[in-house]
Amino acid sequence: MTFFSDADLRELGALIKRRRQALKLSARELARAAGVSDAHIIYIEKAQRRPSFHAIMNILHALGVSHEEMMREIRPARREANVEPAARGGPGGRVPVVTLVQAGAWKEVCDAFEPGDADEWIETDVRGPNVFALRVTGDSMEPEFTEGEVIIVNPHVEAQPGDFVVVKNAGGEATFKQLKKYGPRYVLHPLNPRFADQEVRRGEFRIIGKVVKKEKRY
Repeated sequence: MTFFSDADLRELGALIKRRRQALKLSARELARAAGVSDAHIIYIEKAQRRPSFHAIMNILHALGVSHEEMMREIRPARREANVEPAARGGPGGRVPVVTLVQAGAWKEVCDAFEPGDADEWIETDVRGPNVFALRVTGDSMEPEFTEGEVIIVNPHVEAQPGDFVVVKNAGGEATFKQLKKYGPRYVLHPLNPRFADQEVRRGEFRIIGKVVKKEKRY
């Protein structure tokens, strides 16, 4: 499942076909470059299949189309209508539960960026665009956060030392830790004393979002 509407998918298919033909690529050639089947390309161009976000990104990369260009191309009517989609979150609102791998693809400034697929959604009263949820894995953040609990992450809230954050390291991997600062040194701190602190320098990590809530399930 993707976060694209049916109208978006029709515009996306037209964009992919238009760019593919401009580059004089066959569906098979594009499929090979994007790592999908040629039938998948045809289905997407005809808006007969709802592709994964990762498949879309691979196809766009093969065509030399940026995410920003795609959004400008497929959603012009939404801007002209002078309305915006309702922000996910809020009373009765749902946010996607993503994996750390998908969280690592989150942009620091999300704008209209809607990353990753989400097979699971969770109700929350946290408001804001691009708010998402993560399910805690492992025991590095015990006792405060145990495996299986769900945390809500807001990419637009500025994080300060002492906050719990989801960060992306220089290798592109995302992790959930407490941010600490000692003078000029930044440290990613696991709450479980069995795990060691990780010192990082500015430029070696990027804060994806601040953890603003823990959703308990009984």
